Amino acid sequence: MEINKEKFVRENHVNFDEIDSSLFTIVGAQSSESEHLASKPYSYWKSVGKLLFKSPTFLIAIAILITFIILAIVVPWGLEATPLEKPNLADPSNPIIGSSRPHAPTWGYWFGLGVEGEDLWVKMWAGMRTTLLFAFILASIQLAVGIFIGSIWGYFKKTDIFFVQLTNILTLVPQLILLLFIIFIIKPGYWPVILGVSIQAWIAIATTVRVQIMLVKNTDYNTASISLGSSSGRIIQKNIMPKILPVIIQSGTFAIPNAISIDASLTFLGFGFIEGRKQTSLGQILNEVMAGTLWQNYPHLIIIPLILTTTVSIIFFVVAKVFADSLDPKNHR
Repeated sequence: MEINKEKFVRENHVNFDEIDSSLFTIVGAQSSESEHLASKPYSYWKSVGKLLFKSPTFLIAIAILITFIILAIVVPWGLEATPLEKPNLADPSNPIIGSSRPHAPTWGYWFGLGVEGEDLWVKMWAGMRTTLLFAFILASIQLAVGIFIGSIWGYFKKTDIFFVQLTNILTLVPQLILLLFIIFIIKPGYWPVILGVSIQAWIAIATTVRVQIMLVKNTDYNTASISLGSSSGRIIQKNIMPKILPVIIQSGTFAIPNAISIDASLTFLGFGFIEGRKQTSLGQILNEVMAGTLWQNYPHLIIIPLILTTTVSIIFFVVAKVFADSLDPKNHR
């Protein structure tokens, strides 16, 4: 490269001809360095983690959710949701055997006493434990089956006719009727309900995954991967899934409200999966309260279950929303 001597002297106030050339060594052009990209190594999941831990909204929401899960495990541990011995506020040393009257919250009983005079604090967290477990299992099956079938359905065109006909057949029967049919064939219970719901629950996720894959399948980077000999499974896993994971996660945010709705509907129809006094669920608690008129005189019977149910649904939505945003590769740079 030729040096402009006049500019050099003007900027540095040094006579160019007086510089000792022995002080310098000519190394020539560094072609390898010119082709090197000076960028930081990129890791998809590390970038996701950084975004999550930088979000105060996510940290607060996940802390509340973890607290709810811990309380749902610890509070009702070894206790019955509706025991035969009910608290006696007048004489705590002599519990009441059988049914009793509700009571508003006190310092000793933060949620008050329930419809039958039971400790509503223990009963609510016992119901939360059952409902959360029910929702987690349903959401896991729904997402796993939906993503697997949706990936095949969207990537391989030859399977389109088969899956379209399959989903049309399954959706012809209303969900509640199909669920009751499964219960009649087997028997009322926890796993028959999960089976009956799961038969149709994956269809919405699979359809979403199929559409998203069809939108990004023919992009330039996927075409390049095919040209380089990448397998279909690797292309789906590495190229397509990071693009569509945010949409999938947001679709699973309604697992908790959906589980509560199914539980309450089945309990109302007399096909609930909770039997006996040891366990309960949020849907069953709401159904017990609304079956009578005691909540009009004791508003805490309906207010507390609604607040807890709404809170856990909102928390799940917030956690899933922030998590979905962090999964979007466009937010990583």
